[in-house]
Amino acid sequence: MRLYNITYFLREGISSIFSHRLMSFAAMSVITACLLLMGSFSLVAVNVDKVLEDVENKNEIVVFIDESYTGEQARALESEIVAVKEVESAVYMTKEQALENFKKDFGDDSGILEGLEERNPLRDRFTIKLHDIHATKRAAQALEAIEGVANVRARSDISDRIIQVRDVVTAICAVLILILALVSVFIISNTVNLTMFNRREEIAIMKMIGATNGFVRIPFVIEGLLIGIAGATLALFLQWAVYEYVVAAALSSISFMPNVSFGDIIGYILMMFYGVGVLVGGVGSAITLHKFLKV
Repeated sequence: MRLYNITYFLREGISSIFSHRLMSFAAMSVITACLLLMGSFSLVAVNVDKVLEDVENKNEIVVFIDESYTGEQARALESEIVAVKEVESAVYMTKEQALENFKKDFGDDSGILEGLEERNPLRDRFTIKLHDIHATKRAAQALEAIEGVANVRARSDISDRIIQVRDVVTAICAVLILILALVSVFIISNTVNLTMFNRREEIAIMKMIGATNGFVRIPFVIEGLLIGIAGATLALFLQWAVYEYVVAAALSSISFMPNVSFGDIIGYILMMFYGVGVLVGGVGSAITLHKFLKV
């Protein structure tokens, strides 16, 4: 494509935006609003995943050792425990250490545990972390089969609930994002449709004097792309400001809740916003042109 053609297409696309500034502004506003909603749902999904990941990391399996085993025998079971393929790590804790932890948990009421040192009812144990929370049940069964293991405490119900919540949140966000993308395509296509309806005679004349479909189509596609890029840029800065405000407000009231900073995911947001903006703008323009080019 020659340079003067590129210049012409860009000039025509930009000129069309300013010539129909009201509709262009409306289309850009709709794209911005849709991207803000898409970004908000995505950020909610990312933060929910972060919370669930934090809960998942705390959802440990505890392996209690048979009371008849000495400390050395109990510690020797570590090699068998970490040999279970689902196990990521195993931390050994004596029953004396477990009792001390109980006292710390009781705080000022720890006096009720005084005197248990000599007849400690607790057991030596291993705290287990898994590679994948999906393998909780399978790992528990494998650990129970090890000789010397008296009991395994594995909250598979919690792990199942975490998986369910994560799947539901992901599915809902994916569906909403798809719906919003389709709405954006519909709006931008209608906007370009009105623009081309106003210029239908111009298009017909260009076709009659030999202009190709591509020559007629490109300025409109460029117009849609520019509107999409402008909407994505505006949405990005608004999303950043809103997210930082919401996170700051949340941290001031729920300081223990983990969150993802905007800087950590800005690359993903950039790709999503500009990818969707360009796609919606370009596709929204392209799908509207077909009937007007039948001259």
